[in-house]
Amino acid sequence: MRKFVVAIAFILAFFLDSVFFGAVGLYSIRPEALIALCVSLGVLMGWAPTAAIGIPVGIVLDLLCNKYIGLSSIAFLGAALAGGFFYNKYYADNVIIPAVTAAAVMFVKEHIMLLTVLLSGGRMSGYLMTLVAHILPASLLTGALCALIHLILRKTAFASARRSIDER
Repeated sequence: MRKFVVAIAFILAFFLDSVFFGAVGLYSIRPEALIALCVSLGVLMGWAPTAAIGIPVGIVLDLLCNKYIGLSSIAFLGAALAGGFFYNKYYADNVIIPAVTAAAVMFVKEHIMLLTVLLSGGRMSGYLMTLVAHILPASLLTGALCALIHLILRKTAFASARRSIDER
């Protein structure tokens, strides 16, 4: 059941990232549902299983949508590592830690993407404007989305994990 829910969650997150937020995005401010999902799964499952899922998903995403192969995989690996850092270290019903972690991972990911664009010859109107108009709002929205994803996953696929930890 858990594997099925995780697979469906990745499919829904991919749909949200590629179709829904692209159509609804306000001034190109879009949260990253896949980053939020990787952070939440890292907190719930640990970094290794999440990285084992996130890296291939990132490569497929790069092959389908991006010019540079591997950048999404690095972002999902970072999200899995950051979320996995908190695996079994706090009460898992707390949504603040995954939300803040997802916002921080998104902030770093956007800076890596910005650096990649600049190194490949792209131009930018101004760092402060990019930071205020795009990076910070996208990071905050990703954190809020991660809190929602974490609540949903915790109540559905990982409800039995909480019971087994509480019984120890």
